[in-house]
Amino acid sequence: MANPAIAADSQVSGSKFTLGAGATAAKGAVTVVGPEATFRGDLKARGDIVIAGTIEGEVASDARVTIAAGGSVVGRLTGAEVLIEGRLQGDATGTKSLSIAKSAEVRGDVSTGIITIEPGATFVGRCSMLEATPQQTIATKS
Repeated sequence: MANPAIAADSQVSGSKFTLGAGATAAKGAVTVVGPEATFRGDLKARGDIVIAGTIEGEVASDARVTIAAGGSVVGRLTGAEVLIEGRLQGDATGTKSLSIAKSAEVRGDVSTGIITIEPGATFVGRCSMLEATPQQTIATKS
């Protein structure tokens, strides 16, 4: 029986992601915590993670981690690319990049190589910049 949370036509209201043919990350499948789900504990996955529900605990991936609009995490968040559209209460690390959308509320410290904060976002915390790799340096110059 197929999981309806990851059906090809799945969407999360208010979020910018869609699941479909391109939903599989190079390093693994997409892990989705649906809008009606509450998870307590640590979630570690290879590949992308999309959180549309609530997680209380650590979230970690070697790929992209998204807190969708309406989603929330209370705990530490780590990913190569981190996109926050919902709520985060805790520290976050985006080893490559971290983006805070205008719909986001972040209360905690962040560290990343490249940061984007949209006007209208709430960010209460400190930001520390990781040292740029040669690829990041080239990418930021163009």
